[in-house]
Amino acid sequence: MPTLAVLGAGPKGIAIAVKARALAEAGLDAPRVVLVDPGPVAGNWTGRQGYTSGLLPLGTPAEKDVGFPYPDSWGAASAAVTAAMGGYSWAQHLMRHGAYADWVDRGRLRPTHRRWSSYLREVADRAGAEVVAAEVAGLEADGPRWRLALRPGDALWADGVVCTGTGPPVTVPGQPEQHPRVLDGRTFWLRSRMAAPKVAQSVCVIGGGETAASVVIGLLKMAHKRSSVDVLTSRGVLYSRGESYAENRLFSDPGDWPRLAEGHRREFLDRTDRGVFSQQAEATLNASPGFRTLAGRAVHIDAGPRQVVVTIQYGQERERVAYDLVVVAIGFRARWFEDLLGPQARARLPAALDGAELDRRIGVDLSVTGLDPPLHLPVLAGLAQGPGFPNLSCLGLLSDRVLRRYVPLQEPAQIAAERSEHV
Repeated sequence: MPTLAVLGAGPKGIAIAVKARALAEAGLDAPRVVLVDPGPVAGNWTGRQGYTSGLLPLGTPAEKDVGFPYPDSWGAASAAVTAAMGGYSWAQHLMRHGAYADWVDRGRLRPTHRRWSSYLREVADRAGAEVVAAEVAGLEADGPRWRLALRPGDALWADGVVCTGTGPPVTVPGQPEQHPRVLDGRTFWLRSRMAAPKVAQSVCVIGGGETAASVVIGLLKMAHKRSSVDVLTSRGVLYSRGESYAENRLFSDPGDWPRLAEGHRREFLDRTDRGVFSQQAEATLNASPGFRTLAGRAVHIDAGPRQVVVTIQYGQERERVAYDLVVVAIGFRARWFEDLLGPQARARLPAALDGAELDRRIGVDLSVTGLDPPLHLPVLAGLAQGPGFPNLSCLGLLSDRVLRRYVPLQEPAQIAAERSEHV
């Protein structure tokens, strides 16, 4: 039985572990799936580890759960796999707690991050997900397998590795690692658990994506009523995410995605998933007069004991603006896993890329094409395979794509339904 190691016990890792359990229930030879995470299962969604307050609404509909979109990816076994996955759905979770009718009658409201984490922990527990509480300190290719150095603990050997979760926050030149007046998309939420300031402050939030949006909403709720919040975005204005049917369908069913020109795929990702606010966040901010948008890019931060000076560049002009507090909410490093790679893995990765950009070399199974042993990178699969893989939009399809490499089938199985054929 092959072993698949997943770095992170969040939604993607749990979806893969649950799907492996469903495959076994359907009579297929599923691999052993091991989730490796130093923190609790779905811990980043609770509000206790940063990244969120835990009280923010989920950015995707709750129906896009660990099995969505429930595609027929397993040939003759597809019906049995889908039936097994149905037992781990969001609706089943609510039924188990007697809350399904209330949720429907209230308009299918999106759950808070904390409630979503409770759902994820429950399905992981019911599926018997194998979780190793450890930090991955190194990732080395050793022949046809991966050797994961764990801290604490011994090495874990795996036939494939899936990297999930967020990396370190993206920083601005001059940004100090620890400073009471300079926070990021993680530490802001740890700080927000403290008492709200009793005096007005001038605050700058750097970034124009969903991380920045959630920070701004949090600031407006907890800040002094006379505080001012500047949102600095390199795009000049804040854009909201496109959420029409034509856009949403590509997140759920990327069958048509490879047919689009690369330029159009990049434009789509920019409009719908990168550096944009959700429509829910925009609606909240539209009703909040306490902030303004600044056009420009933060090129340097000078942090002092009483104020933080941000150097802002827009076109050929630069200006320095002083604030009481700065939150750098640009996002998180997508290629954080490269810091873990050992000498052999570092040598094999460039050879597999063959001069191409990494996001162009992500294959159908979401691994780096040509790299052995397989390294699955769903967070980088948006350009090559579909916009839903880096986020929570198609966790069921993501798990199918990854696990198909390790599950032998007696008959060919389709990867995803071509929705255009029956619409």
